Amino acid sequence: MRLRVIDLETSGAHPTASEVIEFGSVDLVLQGDTWLIEPVHTQLFKPKAPLTPETQAVHHLMDEDFSDELPTATPETLSALVRRNPVPDMLCAHHIAFERHFLTDTMTEGLPWLCTLRIGQKLWPDAPRHTNQILRYWLKLDLDRASASPAHRAGPDAYVTAHILQRQLALADPEALLRLTQTRHIRRGAALRAGRDMQRQEQLFT
Repeated sequence: MRLRVIDLETSGAHPTASEVIEFGSVDLVLQGDTWLIEPVHTQLFKPKAPLTPETQAVHHLMDEDFSDELPTATPETLSALVRRNPVPDMLCAHHIAFERHFLTDTMTEGLPWLCTLRIGQKLWPDAPRHTNQILRYWLKLDLDRASASPAHRAGPDAYVTAHILQRQLALADPEALLRLTQTRHIRRGAALRAGRDMQRQEQLFT
Protein backbone atom coordinates (compact mmCIF):
# COMPACT_ATOMS: atom_id res chain seq x y z
CA MET A 1 0.00 0.00 0.00
CA ARG A 2 1.22 3.49 -0.84
CA LEU A 3 0.21 6.76 0.81
CA ARG A 4 1.25 10.08 -0.75
CA VAL A 5 1.67 13.10 1.52
CA ILE A 6 1.23 16.37 -0.37
CA ASP A 7 2.00 19.96 0.54
CA LEU A 8 1.29 22.96 -1.65
CA GLU A 9 2.69 26.45 -1.50
CA THR A 10 0.55 29.03 -3.23
CA SER A 11 0.39 32.71 -4.06
CA GLY A 12 -2.71 33.08 -1.88
CA ALA A 13 -5.35 31.21 0.06
CA HIS A 14 -8.06 30.64 -2.54
CA PRO A 15 -7.71 28.92 -5.92
CA THR A 16 -9.89 31.40 -7.79
CA ALA A 17 -7.54 34.26 -6.86
CA SER A 18 -4.19 32.48 -6.49
CA GLU A 19 -2.10 29.70 -7.96
CA VAL A 20 0.15 26.85 -6.89
CA ILE A 21 3.81 27.84 -6.97
CA GLU A 22 5.37 24.75 -5.37
CA PHE A 23 4.35 21.10 -5.03
CA GLY A 24 5.95 18.75 -2.51
CA SER A 25 5.23 15.12 -1.80
CA VAL A 26 6.58 12.22 0.22
CA ASP A 27 5.37 8.63 -0.13
CA LEU A 28 4.95 6.13 2.69
CA VAL A 29 5.03 2.50 1.57
CA LEU A 30 4.00 -0.51 3.65
CA GLN A 31 6.63 -3.23 3.65
CA GLY A 32 5.69 -6.08 5.94
CA ASP A 33 4.55 -4.39 9.14
CA THR A 34 6.66 -1.26 8.61
CA TRP A 35 5.75 2.03 6.95
CA LEU A 36 8.84 3.28 5.11
CA ILE A 37 9.24 6.94 4.15
CA GLU A 38 10.59 7.56 0.66
CA PRO A 39 12.58 10.62 -0.51
CA VAL A 40 10.99 14.04 -0.95
CA HIS A 41 9.72 15.03 -4.40
CA THR A 42 9.36 18.75 -5.22
CA GLN A 43 8.39 20.87 -8.20
CA LEU A 44 8.39 24.64 -8.55
CA PHE A 45 5.80 26.26 -10.81
CA LYS A 46 6.36 29.61 -12.47
CA PRO A 47 3.71 32.09 -11.28
CA LYS A 48 1.80 34.02 -13.92
CA ALA A 49 2.05 37.26 -11.95
CA PRO A 50 4.75 38.76 -9.69
CA LEU A 51 4.61 37.47 -6.14
CA THR A 52 3.29 39.89 -3.56
CA PRO A 53 5.39 40.91 -0.55
CA GLU A 54 2.94 38.97 1.64
CA THR A 55 3.56 35.78 -0.32
CA GLN A 56 7.31 36.30 -0.27
CA ALA A 57 7.21 36.78 3.49
CA VAL A 58 5.53 33.40 3.96
CA HIS A 59 7.62 31.23 1.62
CA HIS A 60 10.73 33.38 1.08
CA LEU A 61 10.40 32.62 -2.61
CA MET A 62 11.13 35.52 -4.93
CA ASP A 63 10.54 36.08 -8.62
CA GLU A 64 14.15 35.25 -9.44
CA ASP A 65 13.66 31.73 -8.01
CA PHE A 66 11.44 30.86 -10.99
CA SER A 67 13.20 30.34 -14.30
CA ASP A 68 11.42 30.81 -17.62
CA GLU A 69 11.81 27.05 -18.28
CA LEU A 70 9.58 26.11 -15.35
CA PRO A 71 6.02 24.98 -16.12
CA THR A 72 3.00 26.79 -14.76
CA ALA A 73 0.56 24.97 -12.51
CA THR A 74 -2.40 23.67 -14.47
CA PRO A 75 -4.95 20.99 -13.58
CA GLU A 76 -3.09 18.65 -15.91
CA THR A 77 0.39 19.25 -14.46
CA LEU A 78 -0.88 19.01 -10.89
CA SER A 79 -2.89 15.87 -11.59
CA ALA A 80 0.17 14.25 -13.16
CA LEU A 81 2.18 14.89 -9.99
CA VAL A 82 -0.58 13.69 -7.68
CA ARG A 83 -1.01 10.46 -9.63
CA ARG A 84 2.53 9.88 -10.83
CA ASN A 85 3.64 6.25 -10.87
CA PRO A 86 3.48 4.29 -8.73
CA VAL A 87 -0.05 5.62 -8.21
CA PRO A 88 -0.89 5.98 -4.50
CA ASP A 89 -3.84 4.32 -2.77
CA MET A 90 -4.54 7.37 -0.61
CA LEU A 91 -3.48 11.00 -0.40
CA CYS A 92 -2.63 12.91 2.76
CA ALA A 93 -2.07 16.50 3.81
CA HIS A 94 -1.79 18.18 7.16
CA HIS A 95 -4.84 20.36 6.50
CA ILE A 96 -6.75 18.82 3.63
CA ALA A 97 -9.28 21.66 3.45
CA PHE A 98 -6.48 23.80 1.98
CA GLU A 99 -4.96 21.27 -0.42
CA ARG A 100 -8.37 20.15 -1.67
CA HIS A 101 -9.19 23.74 -2.65
CA PHE A 102 -6.49 23.40 -5.29
CA LEU A 103 -6.53 19.64 -5.98
CA THR A 104 -10.10 18.81 -6.89
CA ASP A 105 -11.60 15.33 -6.94
CA THR A 106 -11.47 15.46 -10.72
CA MET A 107 -7.72 16.12 -10.60
CA THR A 108 -7.11 13.36 -8.04
CA GLU A 109 -9.62 10.96 -9.66
CA GLY A 110 -11.38 10.62 -6.34
CA LEU A 111 -8.51 9.25 -4.27
CA PRO A 112 -9.36 9.34 -0.54
CA TRP A 113 -7.58 11.87 1.68
CA LEU A 114 -6.13 11.50 5.17
CA CYS A 115 -5.83 14.66 7.27
CA THR A 116 -3.04 14.50 9.85
CA LEU A 117 -4.45 17.63 11.51
CA ARG A 118 -7.89 16.11 12.13
CA ILE A 119 -6.37 12.77 13.09
CA GLY A 120 -3.93 14.47 15.46
CA GLN A 121 -6.73 16.37 17.18
CA LYS A 122 -8.40 13.08 18.02
CA LEU A 123 -5.36 10.94 18.80
CA TRP A 124 -3.44 13.54 20.78
CA PRO A 125 -5.90 15.89 22.50
CA ASP A 126 -3.20 16.85 25.03
CA ALA A 127 -0.98 18.45 22.37
CA PRO A 128 -0.65 22.22 22.91
CA ARG A 129 -1.73 22.80 19.29
CA HIS A 130 -1.91 20.64 16.19
CA THR A 131 0.10 22.46 13.52
CA ASN A 132 2.61 20.21 11.85
CA GLN A 133 5.58 22.09 13.33
CA ILE A 134 4.20 22.00 16.88
CA LEU A 135 3.40 18.29 16.56
CA ARG A 136 6.91 17.75 15.22
CA TYR A 137 8.42 18.94 18.49
CA TRP A 138 5.67 17.69 20.80
CA LEU A 139 6.08 14.17 19.39
CA LYS A 140 9.87 14.53 19.55
CA LEU A 141 10.22 13.34 15.97
CA ASP A 142 13.76 12.39 15.00
CA LEU A 143 14.08 14.32 11.75
CA ASP A 144 16.92 15.35 9.51
CA ARG A 145 16.99 19.08 10.20
CA ALA A 146 18.14 19.96 6.69
CA SER A 147 15.25 18.02 5.13
CA ALA A 148 12.75 19.60 7.53
CA SER A 149 13.82 23.18 6.76
CA PRO A 150 12.83 25.79 5.86
CA ALA A 151 9.24 25.73 7.10
CA HIS A 152 6.52 26.92 4.69
CA ARG A 153 8.19 25.26 1.74
CA ALA A 154 6.47 22.32 0.09
CA GLY A 155 9.21 19.73 0.39
CA PRO A 156 10.14 20.30 4.06
CA ASP A 157 6.51 20.59 5.14
CA ALA A 158 5.61 17.35 3.35
CA TYR A 159 8.61 15.68 5.00
CA VAL A 160 7.46 16.73 8.48
CA THR A 161 3.86 15.70 7.78
CA ALA A 162 5.03 12.30 6.51
CA HIS A 163 6.72 11.62 9.84
CA ILE A 164 3.61 12.70 11.75
CA LEU A 165 1.58 10.30 9.59
CA GLN A 166 4.08 7.52 10.24
CA ARG A 167 3.56 8.01 13.98
CA GLN A 168 -0.22 7.91 13.48
CA LEU A 169 0.07 4.72 11.44
CA ALA A 170 1.80 3.12 14.42
CA LEU A 171 -1.52 3.55 16.27
CA ALA A 172 -4.02 2.65 13.55
CA ASP A 173 -4.25 1.38 9.99
CA PRO A 174 -5.09 3.70 7.07
CA GLU A 175 -8.78 2.79 7.04
CA ALA A 176 -9.11 3.69 10.72
CA LEU A 177 -7.28 6.97 10.08
CA LEU A 178 -9.65 7.65 7.19
CA ARG A 179 -12.59 7.24 9.57
CA LEU A 180 -10.98 9.71 11.96
CA THR A 181 -10.49 12.14 9.08
CA GLN A 182 -14.16 11.89 8.17
CA THR A 183 -15.59 12.33 11.69
CA ARG A 184 -16.43 15.78 12.93
CA HIS A 185 -13.91 17.90 14.77
CA ILE A 186 -13.75 17.40 18.53
CA ARG A 187 -13.37 20.66 20.41
CA ARG A 188 -10.22 20.76 22.47
CA GLY A 189 -11.92 20.98 25.88
CA ALA A 190 -14.22 18.04 25.18
CA ALA A 191 -11.35 16.02 23.76
CA LEU A 192 -9.22 16.64 26.83
CA ARG A 193 -11.99 15.55 29.17
CA ALA A 194 -12.85 12.48 27.14
CA GLY A 195 -9.46 11.46 25.84
CA ARG A 196 -6.86 11.42 28.59
CA ASP A 197 -6.69 7.62 28.50
CA MET A 198 -6.76 7.33 24.70
CA GLN A 199 -3.08 6.58 24.09
CA ARG A 200 -3.83 3.05 22.94
CA GLN A 201 -6.86 4.23 20.95
CA GLU A 202 -8.56 0.83 20.75
CA GLN A 203 -12.02 2.28 21.32
CA LEU A 204 -11.67 4.55 18.28
CA PHE A 205 -11.12 1.68 15.90
CA THR A 206 -13.73 -0.86 16.99
